[in-house]
Amino acid sequence: MKKYKRTVRGKTKYVIDVMHHGKRRRKYFSSFSESQLFEGSKLNDWLSSFEDEPDGHNTTVSVGIKKYLENYQSRYPEARWSHIESRLSYLLKWGLGNQKIDSIDVQYIQRKVEEQTSWKTASTKYTYKNQFVIFLNWCGLMGYCQKTKWEIKTLRMPPKEREIGILTPTQVQLLLKEDGEYRARSWQSYKPAIAIMLFAGLRPQGEMEKLDYSHIKHGESISVPASKTPARLITNLPDNLWEWIPKDRSGPVMSSWQGMSQSRTRAVNRLGFKYPGDGARHSFGSYGYWMYGLEWTMHTMGHMNYDTFKTYYMNKKVSKAEAKKYFDIQPS
Repeated sequence: MKKYKRTVRGKTKYVIDVMHHGKRRRKYFSSFSESQLFEGSKLNDWLSSFEDEPDGHNTTVSVGIKKYLENYQSRYPEARWSHIESRLSYLLKWGLGNQKIDSIDVQYIQRKVEEQTSWKTASTKYTYKNQFVIFLNWCGLMGYCQKTKWEIKTLRMPPKEREIGILTPTQVQLLLKEDGEYRARSWQSYKPAIAIMLFAGLRPQGEMEKLDYSHIKHGESISVPASKTPARLITNLPDNLWEWIPKDRSGPVMSSWQGMSQSRTRAVNRLGFKYPGDGARHSFGSYGYWMYGLEWTMHTMGHMNYDTFKTYYMNKKVSKAEAKKYFDIQPS
């Protein structure tokens, strides 16, 4: 550590000059006495603060993770990120926290991934591995390491063909016209929300939870609030949708996601059929594709990736005749 005087912009400054982890750190003081007091624990705390900051190709894994999460939260302030933090924490559990990112042995990570008995399936292991690769490639992009292309190989089971659970037009008609007896008034209040999910494809959690009647220009468009995806304006919506949405209402369209879900469960139980997981959104994606085409359906749903859409949101057994029946369902 060196101490000296120097002139900065015409003023005398007292400088503490320290080499820390191969980098020179300087701190300036207005008086000699002030610089004298900055020793011991104050000096150590000051130097420790640099350990939480990136240091070019000397950046450690723990610092990289911290900066990656900060960057993710700044780009997607309303998105969940705890699952990403949980996955990346395994790199710290495996003793890589203080290691320079450039010196990581990807084969070591590969072995650790394969050894995880708590990750029951090859698909789960692939998900974790993929998160590590995304993180490491981001670090390369940010200049935290020399390597810019990271690959970690793991075993992966081929994806299973899955049946996309949808509602038939008859089931949708029964559900929307169900009056029932037990808490019928509650179900009636949620019908505009379920209709928007069925005929406009909005996500039940996130988009519907934020949707207000002020976002709806009746007969013309719906301004979908930002959630998992950026905010978007959807237009050219099916004519039958507007028949289910009141013109003179204000406030939230769906007062409670949990309340709507419970009320819907009671309704399908009364009707005697099972509501498939994410049934409204899957139904919209499947019938919308056959009735209005791929581009309109993906945009309305807020999708950018065709592979994701066809894998998770398109039931190939739907016919155009069924799709027409679906979008013809009206209150009377």
